[in-house]
Amino acid sequence: MSENFDIMARAEQEASVLLEKGMALSQALNSGNESDLIIALDENLQLWVEIETSLKNAKNFLPEDIKTNLLKLSKFVERLTLSKGIKATSSDVNCLVNINMQICRGLLESVHHNLAREEAFSLLKCAIDLSNARENQNVSDLVEALDNNMKLWVYIKTLADQKENLLPKETCNNLIKLADYVSAKTIEVGKDMSNINAKAIDSMIMTNLQISEGLMSKEAA
Repeated sequence: MSENFDIMARAEQEASVLLEKGMALSQALNSGNESDLIIALDENLQLWVEIETSLKNAKNFLPEDIKTNLLKLSKFVERLTLSKGIKATSSDVNCLVNINMQICRGLLESVHHNLAREEAFSLLKCAIDLSNARENQNVSDLVEALDNNMKLWVYIKTLADQKENLLPKETCNNLIKLADYVSAKTIEVGKDMSNINAKAIDSMIMTNLQISEGLMSKEAA
């Protein structure tokens, strides 16, 4: 789960820098100051060189088709910047600005979609583990399944509680309430592990399945 936090943090940082460099280009163009434009073009070029290096990293999380398209864009930005330089027209600079803005948005959407898919599978796995432990009446397996499920919901609650996440406020509030519900049910089951509370466990399983289905439906859409 900490890896997911790292992925989201990196993506949001990259998106923020893309936005910053795009705004700097736009401001330099509007100011008509040649030295400001040279600095903005240079810094934007450096950013895209860094992006290209990151895309070639084996640990990069983006799908191959997205990486391929971003590599093509980075090459385009490099060619345009180096060939035009200070002679870049308003149209050229606005093109660079638009690329940054579009990739900024697309990067965040891609990350959140990937995370949604991962969380859907994690919820499904926890539901299966809970179901197996309940059916087998295996207390140690149930304790482990409850612990893993609780950790997952704490993670989901933490994400939902972040002000900068892209989910609607109502959705965030519902996820936080569900996380609190799962926590309460986990405590309820844990009070008497010698007498497994099948009803409470089934309730948690259904919660996981419903949210997992919802996440996958949104991803498919």
